[in-house]
Amino acid sequence: MQRKDICSVGDVLRQAIEENNMSGRMAEIEAAAAWPSIVGAHVASMTLRPYVKQGAMTIRVPDAGLRQELMMNRSALIREFNRIVGQDVIKSLRFTS
Repeated sequence: MQRKDICSVGDVLRQAIEENNMSGRMAEIEAAAAWPSIVGAHVASMTLRPYVKQGAMTIRVPDAGLRQELMMNRSALIREFNRIVGQDVIKSLRFTS
C-alpha cells in the first residue's frame, strides 16, 4: 500500500481488509455478533457467544429444551443471519451442549 493522499482510518482499514482477502472472515464475525439481536437478549444470555468457521456457526446451548427449539428454527435463523450481513456467509448452524 503506497501513500498517495490523506485518507481516513476507515478507508485505510477497508483497503487493508480487501487487499488481504479478509472480507469473508469479517462477515462471519459480523454474523456472530448479531446473535443477541436475532434471538433476543434472554435467549442470548442462556447461550455462549457463537463462533463461525468456514460458514458453519456453532453455538453452545446448555439447556436441552432451548437447543431443540433453536434446531427447529435453524433455517429461519440462517436466513436472518445472512440478511443482516448482506451475503450468504452462514451455511449451517450447530447447537452443542
